[in-house]
Amino acid sequence: MATQKNGFENFKSIEPLKKNRFIIQFTGIDIPDFIFRNFKIYNQGEDIIFETKIWQTSTYTFNPGDFYRIVGVRIDYLDPIGATANGYTFDVKGSNFKIKKSYEDDGISTVKFRFVVDISSIKLLNKNLNG
Repeated sequence: MATQKNGFENFKSIEPLKKNRFIIQFTGIDIPDFIFRNFKIYNQGEDIIFETKIWQTSTYTFNPGDFYRIVGVRIDYLDPIGATANGYTFDVKGSNFKIKKSYEDDGISTVKFRFVVDISSIKLLNKNLNG
């Protein structure tokens, strides 16, 4: 007797990653992960650029003297229960930061970071599941 197929043989259950479930850690200095606000990764010509922003708070102020101690980045993408689903680690080969304050603006104090990624060092935290 032939086995009847129901069309679900190739079905894969997935959970799309949400934009606001991530943790960033720098290698070389400790910055509390809960003050990172956002990030973006993009190419600029032949370079891959990573940008992120942190809040300065009453309990944490970024020390510009520590800036060049940042040698790498880890980004964890989190699933709905807060476990690491995937992410990246990479080293940086160039960097910039900006702290801007003004009496004209009473907004939240931030530090913006921009890194040129060492492309050969990019690694996924977990292998992608194929098939």
